[in-house]
Amino acid sequence: MKVSVIIPVFNVEKYLEGCLNSILGQSYTDFEVIVVDDGSTDNSGEICDRFARKDRRIRVVHKNNEGVVGARQSGLKIADGDYIAFVDADDWIGSEFLACRIRVMEQEAADMIITGCTIEYAGKSEAATNRIASGIYEKRNMIHHVYPRMLCYGGFYEFGIMPYLWNKLYKKQLLISCHSDVDPDIYDGEDAAIVYPYLLKAGKIVITDAADYHYRIHSESATAQKKTDYYQNVSKLYLYLTKQFQQSDYCQLMMPQLDHYMRMMIWQGNPGSFIESLGVIFPFQEVPKGARIILYGAGYAGRAFHHQICLSGYCDIAAWVDQAYEQTELNKMGVVGLEALQTETYDYVVLAVRTSDLAENITTRLLSCGVDEGKIIFCAQ
Repeated sequence: MKVSVIIPVFNVEKYLEGCLNSILGQSYTDFEVIVVDDGSTDNSGEICDRFARKDRRIRVVHKNNEGVVGARQSGLKIADGDYIAFVDADDWIGSEFLACRIRVMEQEAADMIITGCTIEYAGKSEAATNRIASGIYEKRNMIHHVYPRMLCYGGFYEFGIMPYLWNKLYKKQLLISCHSDVDPDIYDGEDAAIVYPYLLKAGKIVITDAADYHYRIHSESATAQKKTDYYQNVSKLYLYLTKQFQQSDYCQLMMPQLDHYMRMMIWQGNPGSFIESLGVIFPFQEVPKGARIILYGAGYAGRAFHHQICLSGYCDIAAWVDQAYEQTELNKMGVVGLEALQTETYDYVVLAVRTSDLAENITTRLLSCGVDEGKIIFCAQ
């Protein structure tokens, strides 16, 4: 058995069949699938069992809900493969996903294969790659070119190496040493708690730009939720990573990056607390980081939003529009007319207004211009 694919499952009946079918459709066939039903209350468990009856390579573990860390640990304990891959149950993979990674892993005698991914959200697909360049890195090169920037690369906040577990291939024994003692109460940042300590232990890695893992962002996903104990979670993550880095030979490289990472995690919990609000807050929680937007409105709210975006670098402004763009003051600020909706490419139109009535009027106007309603974002202030 070459590879074990571990899938933590919790209430994802809407997406689970597509995920499992993508794995069973792999061109590489020497694998097992360990599906860990983490106390689902929908039909997810039944779907897992049905697929297991259909294909002997699928093993199902049903357990009480403990969270994704505990679910993955349960799968790892019974895995028979030499290599481990993770897939989230609401995502899917391309047909060559396993074949390509295993081939490179064995050709290079690597400890880890790191790839990019394709982000799927709002009906759009966008390829994403690691900031650290693709290539083959042995330990010496890792120390000089990977470790100093793998957790914090720069910009508003960018990872040098994406923190996700699922866009990588691991050696089982090395992974067990990094996964077995992770605090199961960590539910946000739990991937980072494994990936970066693993990288510090690895002797050789390969980074590629392959993007055949399809990462689905949706409102029901765990990453879209911020729980009431979020800051307690951040504290546990910080303490765990601090301990891991201090036990390594690369503490001086990692601790400054960890400080930047923790500031980003705290900021994500309540962005408005860390940005000069001027009485209104840009809808950080509704707009994906790095999205390309058209900012609609150049009044008080529009100017506050524009200031916050420029201050944080959170997203890209394709155009700043307002019906009164011909006013000298607005013209000097770079505000343009509504024709930008037809000439610019964008992911969302963010309405920088303060009342629902005004937002409804603008929305009606935008729909008449052919703007997709799903791309219009308004949050009452």
